[in-house]
Amino acid sequence: MVNPKMEYEGMSGAFIWEDEGLWEVRNRHLSNAFKYVIHHRMRMVARLDEDEEVLRSKKFDQKIFEMAKKYFPNWIGFDASRCSYNPELADRMIRIRKVAHWRCEKLFNEEF
Repeated sequence: MVNPKMEYEGMSGAFIWEDEGLWEVRNRHLSNAFKYVIHHRMRMVARLDEDEEVLRSKKFDQKIFEMAKKYFPNWIGFDASRCSYNPELADRMIRIRKVAHWRCEKLFNEEF
């Protein structure tokens, strides 16, 4: 795929590309484990250093990331372009996350 679409995955608070095949995986345990992988990857790409959104440590996500990379070394999501700091992509991710958080807060604060 020449220019795969990137989208925000709300449960992990991170991003996936449409060609990564994560949500087509029939094993929900595997796709759940990859939520930690993509969250750690987003931290690397955007150089984020926050823990306020998650109930686990950065170290945990990093260990899961390393384990996944060991067992799935050819997964397109581990391509250097998707795991390295990129200022343009970082800016885009941060803006998308802010909008997603704003929408979530708005939804939770609506009166029924």
